[in-house]
Amino acid sequence: MDKHDEKPPRSTAPGEDKQNKKTKKAKKNKGLNWGWAWKVALISIGISILMTLLSGEVLEKLNPAVAFVILLIFIFINIFFDIIAISITTADIKPFLSMSARRLKVGYTGVYLINNAEKMNNICADVIGDIAGVVSGATGTAIIVKLFSDPNSELIANLAVTSLIAGLTVGGKALGKSIGTKYSYNFVYGTAKFLSLFSKRKTNEKKDTK
Repeated sequence: MDKHDEKPPRSTAPGEDKQNKKTKKAKKNKGLNWGWAWKVALISIGISILMTLLSGEVLEKLNPAVAFVILLIFIFINIFFDIIAISITTADIKPFLSMSARRLKVGYTGVYLINNAEKMNNICADVIGDIAGVVSGATGTAIIVKLFSDPNSELIANLAVTSLIAGLTVGGKALGKSIGTKYSYNFVYGTAKFLSLFSKRKTNEKKDTK
């Protein structure tokens, strides 16, 4: 090959070099959504503080039996939304793409949930889960204060109730993860169906028979 036929090395203009650096930096930081993380953190802190203050006032006036029912309800809420979070993360998007192709609201919503699985996981497992955890702890404390006046008895009861709350929550979530993974389509479909009721998107009125 003649030397004159060899292509000279490609020169990089100063502006192009800066653009390449920006591209590399963007690729490096891809997936690190700091804005969303801060937003979720601030929302969680605000709601947790508000719920702690409100629950302290309300739970003091409740009967211990009613407070115990509320405790179980919030433990269930914590577990249920954790199941939804794992379902959205593990669900197959194909059935919902098929529904959205037929212009069904549930399909559009299902696709949105799965495509935004990370954010949905934060909202369900972290924000709602933390709120339910705060209320559960406050409810447990209210039950102990109402039932026990002796410091020694209160300490033992506090340990027992705290252990009960932790055991039910952690054990329920462990079972919930397998349920959410196995029935991911059902939970995502149900969630999408509920959320699609609030959607103003114009779609076909055909019912999904899947």
